[in-house]
Amino acid sequence: MNVLHEIAEVIGPDMAVKLGQLMGGARLYVPAKVAEDHPFSLVLGASTAQKLCDYYCGDVIEVPCKKVFRQVRNDIISREYHSMTPEKENRANILALKYGLTSRQVLNIARLAA
Repeated sequence: MNVLHEIAEVIGPDMAVKLGQLMGGARLYVPAKVAEDHPFSLVLGASTAQKLCDYYCGDVIEVPCKKVFRQVRNDIISREYHSMTPEKENRANILALKYGLTSRQVLNIARLAA
């Protein structure tokens, strides 16, 4: 199992993608206990950051490059888009807000995977 899969199992795929988007390609020391102002806490939230720290406690991890996380994110977005039922709000708008993208980007991702 590679680091990307481990991170996704520990903190969930959505948070793993978020971590990768912001810290992808970096080599990071993971403390045993995370402070509120630590970059992990600021990116993931304190409880999720602590889960990561509990698992990797004192290790140095190499977060895969952003491109890898972008592919994973796009797969997740495509699956979510195609599994959602169209409602009053546009599926693309909902996912755009969730992932910090534009609705056009979400539509392009969904079309490429279809």
